[in-house]
Amino acid sequence: MSWLSRLNPRGPGSRSNRSAAPSSPCTADPETCLMVFENHWRQVSWVLEQRDTSSSSDDLTAVRNNTDQMLCLLAEERPAESADSGSCGAPIGPILELVITENILERLVQWHVRRGLDPDSQGALLKLFEMLIGQSQQPLLQHTAVLHPLLRLLGACADPELGCPPALENSLVLLLNQVCVSMARQPVVLEMLFHAAPAQQGSTNLLIFSLLVPFIHRDGAIGQQARDALLLVMAASASHEAVARYIAENSYFCPVLATGLSALYSSLPRKIEVRGDDWHALRREDWMGVSSLVLFMNSLEFCNAVVQVVHPVVRSQLLDYLHNGFLVPVMGPALHKSSVDEMIASTAYLDLFLRSITETSLLRTFLRFILLHCHDNDTILDTLLTRISSNSRLCMVSLSLFRTLLSLNCEDVMLQLILRFLLPCTHVMLSQRRAIRETDMYGKSANKFLSLIPECCRLNAAASAERDEDNPFWSKVLNNPSTEAPAPPRHSTPSRLSFFMRQ
Repeated sequence: MSWLSRLNPRGPGSRSNRSAAPSSPCTADPETCLMVFENHWRQVSWVLEQRDTSSSSDDLTAVRNNTDQMLCLLAEERPAESADSGSCGAPIGPILELVITENILERLVQWHVRRGLDPDSQGALLKLFEMLIGQSQQPLLQHTAVLHPLLRLLGACADPELGCPPALENSLVLLLNQVCVSMARQPVVLEMLFHAAPAQQGSTNLLIFSLLVPFIHRDGAIGQQARDALLLVMAASASHEAVARYIAENSYFCPVLATGLSALYSSLPRKIEVRGDDWHALRREDWMGVSSLVLFMNSLEFCNAVVQVVHPVVRSQLLDYLHNGFLVPVMGPALHKSSVDEMIASTAYLDLFLRSITETSLLRTFLRFILLHCHDNDTILDTLLTRISSNSRLCMVSLSLFRTLLSLNCEDVMLQLILRFLLPCTHVMLSQRRAIRETDMYGKSANKFLSLIPECCRLNAAASAERDEDNPFWSKVLNNPSTEAPAPPRHSTPSRLSFFMRQ
């Protein structure tokens, strides 16, 4: 889907902040850049090595200014062409080698945390790491000297006491989005994130994922970036059994996604303003101006995309939560409201949802709810069928829903909407009904098939006689196809609907 192709983070601040950052001398030779980097690092390390934890504002300003220059040089550095390699086995530049050797980023983050991570310092570090990961010419996250300080900073953002102020949520989500993009391009990063030491991630095994979950249903660009990032994690976990098990068993992703849809549905308008007498369904131009419905459709589209790419373990749990946490407790009562306007709105919403879903397993969950779930001893489908003879607007909306159901070409829908009314043959004249209603479909059909055997393919008379002695009934069928002999006992065949119910 289009979700998977949007790897680059979006948002107005993602480029403007970078353009405001100090430009690095990218045209200079690597030796000169390394000398400049070492000069800045000497000034920073002098402050970091001071034992006094109550550093002055001048020290903080000096550390920030020099750190900006250092990380810009690191981001612009290209991999070395020599045979020197780092921990990931690929050639690295001299600046990155110095960062790894001196453990520079870890010492910087520890110094900020030790002196008290105020919102200004926290926001500056988030933006620096986002710039570093987004603009770097080298796979930085494959090095623990870069990954562990990042996780320590994110762990501080997830801390219940410190947390992340609302003003910094945009910077946090943008950084998480960049990390997920790098993880999608470099699968080894997911393995490193999942098996990182608890000291960096706290009690969770996948801190990046845990920080993104609260933003699933957020409105605006921040929510879209969070959903894009989560979808990249889901796609990466499809081939990683341990990560999928963690998401299904140790995270709140599936419950939050399902119950969030319930909360979003409760905010939808209970009455739809129609434009004409021939209105019968919600089109895109009808709901694009309704902010609450736009937000719900974005979340439903995200559910559809997740079900498409996720590991089967997570998919099964998510579909179960959607059925039992959204469809049954929310959509069921909504379709049985006493107000005609509310019934029209809920039916039109259900029609819109079915037309928007493309993933087969998610569509099957909605059909299971419509065909099998009972509300007040009647299935949802039976309730909808009774509205055909009701108010004209409600009848038109219900017929539009039936047209959507029939367009799915589902056998179970065809059976419940059409065939079950035709099978009793009450629409046929009494004189013709006996010829149509076949009482023994299986036995006579077998006789008819056997009667089509050509004479040249039949066994000779001797073999037939011998077979007659062993099985007189079979001989009778072969020699006299028109004879209506009693059929042998047969096993009962379960109905198609009960088979669907077991699925």
